[in-house]
Amino acid sequence: MEVEEYARIAAAEDDHWWYRNTRALMAELLQPWLGTDQRILDAGCGPGGNGAWLANHGRVTGVDLAREALEFVRARRPATTPVQASAEGLPFADGAFDVAVGITLLYTVRDDVAALGELARVLRTGGAVLLLEPAFESLRRAHDVTVHGLRRYRRDELAGLAERAGLRVRRSTYAYSFLAPPAALLAVLERRGSQSADDTGSDVERRALDRVFAPLAKAERRWLARHDVAVGTSAVVVATRG
Repeated sequence: MEVEEYARIAAAEDDHWWYRNTRALMAELLQPWLGTDQRILDAGCGPGGNGAWLANHGRVTGVDLAREALEFVRARRPATTPVQASAEGLPFADGAFDVAVGITLLYTVRDDVAALGELARVLRTGGAVLLLEPAFESLRRAHDVTVHGLRRYRRDELAGLAERAGLRVRRSTYAYSFLAPPAALLAVLERRGSQSADDTGSDVERRALDRVFAPLAKAERRWLARHDVAVGTSAVVVATRG
């Protein structure tokens, strides 16, 4: 990821609607496995905002390969222990964690199979992992280049990777269904050269849309409490070891 993008994320992740909703969605999906005094891994933690809330449930370790990202963690997320390492070779013992999360992690690593295998390895038996990854190659845009995104996933592909890693898939769905139509339009415009990266800006900078998208995201979470979503800009999997 470009260094400047870490600063943009750090500036937005506390109050931007997408980050707020993603944390709420994580909490709802992981609720059956969250308790107190747990060992929690935030893999590919970036500046640390996505996983910092998990400190309410135990000790959070944030892993990222980028030193610049971990500097934000040290400065702004004192409850998270920062560790510089690759997701493809985690420096932890087997079964070291009760819960692991990977938010937009796998699409940035060269070997997503190895990274997910590592997440499975460091989970204890009965532990849970939550993955949230950008969905559909057709929605690829210039922002994917900025964050060094290598691939996007369909829901069944992400679930298949989890099963290949020896995990038991408990939930597999899409999220952010209401973003799919505008995202598809923007992707088409970019491919035709009608829209540039400078015109659209970084996704994390669109705070002005909070009043539109935050209520839609909340409504979708109510639906996701009982149903899956057939399409969306993110693919989500919750899986357990054993």
